[in-house]
Amino acid sequence: MAILILCSAVSLMAEKLTSMGDAPEWSRLDEYQAQVTASDFRWLLESQFAPNEAAKDWIVIEKERVLVKRSAEDAARLAIAFRKFEDTPARPPRYWRTRSEWLDERPSDESALPLAGLKIALDPGHIGGEFAAMEHRSWRAGEGPLFREGDFVLEVARVLKPRLEALGAAVTLTRSSDQPVTSDTPETLRPLAAQLVAERELTPGLEIDLKDRERKIDALARLLFYRVSEIKARAKIVNEDIQPDIMLCLHVDGTTAPKGKELADAGYAHYLINGAYSADELSYDDQRLGMLEKMLSGSWREERGLASAMSLAFAEVDPQPPYTYSGSNAVRVNEDPYVWARNLMANRLFRCPTVFLEPSVANTVDFYTQFSNGPDLLVERYATAVELALMRYYTAP
Repeated sequence: MAILILCSAVSLMAEKLTSMGDAPEWSRLDEYQAQVTASDFRWLLESQFAPNEAAKDWIVIEKERVLVKRSAEDAARLAIAFRKFEDTPARPPRYWRTRSEWLDERPSDESALPLAGLKIALDPGHIGGEFAAMEHRSWRAGEGPLFREGDFVLEVARVLKPRLEALGAAVTLTRSSDQPVTSDTPETLRPLAAQLVAERELTPGLEIDLKDRERKIDALARLLFYRVSEIKARAKIVNEDIQPDIMLCLHVDGTTAPKGKELADAGYAHYLINGAYSADELSYDDQRLGMLEKMLSGSWREERGLASAMSLAFAEVDPQPPYTYSGSNAVRVNEDPYVWARNLMANRLFRCPTVFLEPSVANTVDFYTQFSNGPDLLVERYATAVELALMRYYTAP
């Protein structure tokens, strides 16, 4: 089918980008012509990616194509053809493979390892170490040991990597130490922070409620460092160098303790995939492109299946009740109460199927008591559940 792009030479002016966002390469969507049917596209848009008509100002669905505004001034619009129901879509030139594609390429030799050739990237969340306090991911209860989320999940990744490699997978970590991947620092980002404060251009997630201008600039420079530049640096490595079939973002959650207590009484678990873009988020051209690429590439299929496999495995190894979002920043995508769609920077920028793991809450009585006795058991449970989920998802008939 011919590629339908209307007035491709049109000049796209006045791009609206997230803070430190890259100018969108809309030509990437050319690869996804005739990949999804009209009914699937509408269903995905309304149920997972842009509920509550969040995309109505930017996306128009017609019978045979969808029209996308690339910028607020884009009168011509980008046209993406729908696939006819009876047609078989061509495999797009994405770097990652679906489960079925990997199975087709997997060695047929009965002696082949169960995850032979599967490319997995592990992203130990945050940075840890001396940066943990800046990230607000460092705390202790009473005289107990210091907990740093970045350090804990890095240890999980270190334990998990050789286990998965023993099953035949090629495993790469986005970081292997408690040092940042980005070359930026809060100091080098301070001029940009000052500019953003002066222009009052703070994208969602970077809002800072401080009156003093200098303190606000300092706080924003730190946020740009660990929440934006660090994630962008990891995404660049993942998309250009590692190019895995799947990405697992390793985290543990935190919650508000009851008044007068240092620790919460009970925890929960949930697993996040990409989706639930708000109308405000979709007004940013780079976020709109990221959403469309996730939809058209079929990444969501792998994310749903893998996230549900994770929820089942963790429920066996370390059972926790499901977390329930009460706001509009996340939506349920299937009957699994643990799986939610949410628009996070990493699961948008990592182009491969990406699942955020939040299998426990660190500042609870149970978790912190076990951590105080030594983190080995907690690390072991985490790694065991991930290994079990991957084995089931990729080797089930």
